Formats: sequence, structure tokens, C-alpha cells
Amino acid sequence: MALAVLILGIGSQSCVPYKDLVTFNATGDIPEMLISDSTIQVTPNPRFQEYRIRPFDQLVIRINAFDGSTEEFLNREFGVATGTPNIRNLPEDIYFRSVSVSDTGTINLPLLGDMKVEGLTTNQLRAKLEESYKPYLRFVSTNVKLANMRVTVLGEVSKPGVYYLYQEQNTILDALGLAGDFTEFGNRKKVRMIRQTEDGSKTVFLNLSRPEFAATEYFYVQPQDLIYVEPLKAKSFDVSSESVGLVFSAISLGALLANIFIK
Repeated sequence: MALAVLILGIGSQSCVPYKDLVTFNATGDIPEMLISDSTIQVTPNPRFQEYRIRPFDQLVIRINAFDGSTEEFLNREFGVATGTPNIRNLPEDIYFRSVSVSDTGTINLPLLGDMKVEGLTTNQLRAKLEESYKPYLRFVSTNVKLANMRVTVLGEVSKPGVYYLYQEQNTILDALGLAGDFTEFGNRKKVRMIRQTEDGSKTVFLNLSRPEFAATEYFYVQPQDLIYVEPLKAKSFDVSSESVGLVFSAISLGALLANIFIK
């Protein structure tokens, strides 16, 4: 009897409820707190807010201008110039082809010198560059991309690591998808995000069990966000296949010894 109670106790502690394995699973009429930090406001209809350039960001800037035939100019503009070596999009390649924003929020460019870029979006910087280069170049066009769009995903995910995102809008679900989704012990109600702000690092706890989470400002990730998925309490009572074998081997041995001594 005592043995059965022990086995039941171990099983009940190691089992994870189904609802804790499903993201966006809460459907009750009374919503649970979406974000544990009560100072953070949830916007009902959030719009994607373009990232504004900060010191130490890495920018990939391409400037094209007409200095030959129209065909050559257009080919360069659309990135299909003949004889151009293949450019790999590996993080290290992008890093060495990028322009670093200084600690004072400026970049140094040919002909223009130092230019203040802190606080601008990439689209605003593109327009500023085109206007600034007009006195020097004919039919100038520019392209600006953020090279350090990366997030770090750690904790209870299948493939923790640093991930580079090559889209303009990236959600926390994109980042978690790259990391292989939650493990069975990932706590969807307590996902920690550490975000760099003008005032320093800001840590918030996110509840991904509510569908309404998609309406918060933290649905979209920003460069250098760190996402940490906390484990469920059940993990501390997890009985792995190896430990199960050890437990039942010990039980079998105990039962065998007891049977021998009784006889």
C-alpha cells in the first residue's frame, strides 16, 4: 500500500498538466495578468513601432549613383550587376560590411563626414542620405539595413542560442520558433525578456498563455532582446527515463530481498 502511494506521489509531481503545454491556451472570461510588471501598459491595438537607431548599432548602407550606362546603374540598384562576387549573409560577413554607430550617435561617410543618426529610423536615414548626396552624385539612391537585428533565446527551449532575424518586423514567436519552441517544461506564463532601453536594461515577465498577449508592445522583438523561458516547477520533480529505471530497479530489488527474508 505504501509503495503504491509512493509511486502515485512521484507520478503526480512529475506530470505536467496539458494546459501548461499549450501557448495561448487561456480562454477564461476573467483574464489573468498579461504582464507581471503592473507599470507596463497593454495597448488594445498596437502598431509596429519602427526601431530607432542607437549608439553601437551596426548599419549596412548601400549607395548607388549613375556613373555609367543606364543598364549598369539599374543592375547595381537591384543587386544583379554582372561580375559581382557572391556575398554570403553570414553574421560575421555582415558585421565587417557594416558601419558602426559611435557612442555619440554618429557615423562617418565618404564626402559627408560625420552624420548624426541616433534617433532616426532606417527609412529616415535613407531619405537623409539621398538628400545629402544629391550635390555630389547623379540619380542617387540608398538602402539602409540594421545589421545587428539579433535576439538571444535561453532556458526551456529546444535550441537555445543567438538568432539573427532578417525581416523588418519580428515577433517573439518568430524568435521562439527559431529556438525550436518550448520544451515540455517551458513556463509559458513566465517568459522573461531583458530589453535595452535609453535608461538601461529593463526586465519584464511575459504571460504567453493569453491570446491577448499579441496586443502588447512586447509582441515584437527589438535588437539585442534576451528571452529566457523559465522552467515549470514540475521539472524539479521530473522523473527521467534513467531515474525511472533506477527507482523501479531499487523497488524490484527491495521486493526481492523482502520476499527472500520472509521465506
